[in-house]
Amino acid sequence: MASKITVSIDTDKTRQLVVEDTYKNKKGDDVKVQRIKFELVEMKEESQKVIYDHEKFQLIKTHFAVKPQTKEERAAKADAVFVGEGVSQRWKSDSQGQSSSNAQPPIDDLPF
Repeated sequence: MASKITVSIDTDKTRQLVVEDTYKNKKGDDVKVQRIKFELVEMKEESQKVIYDHEKFQLIKTHFAVKPQTKEERAAKADAVFVGEGVSQRWKSDSQGQSSSNAQPPIDDLPF
């Protein structure tokens, strides 16, 4: 089964994540685009935290999002700017030993 990570970014910090890139299109024109760029880092197993526990699945904080650092910032050992987090959904096995990965969670029981 494919895994899914839901990423939430603090909107107050999104301006820090905008980078401007320029490229040439097929006609040879310069095109400027703005993108939001961040790094999603997996947390150590012992640091992960269950934020919702249901009988069929768990929502676990498994990643954190940071603003990418420049070479100079890394050399200066600048503190990372944390901008968000990633939450993974993990399905539990049912009592018969079969995976419940195809089961859909009850909509009323979701924490959001």
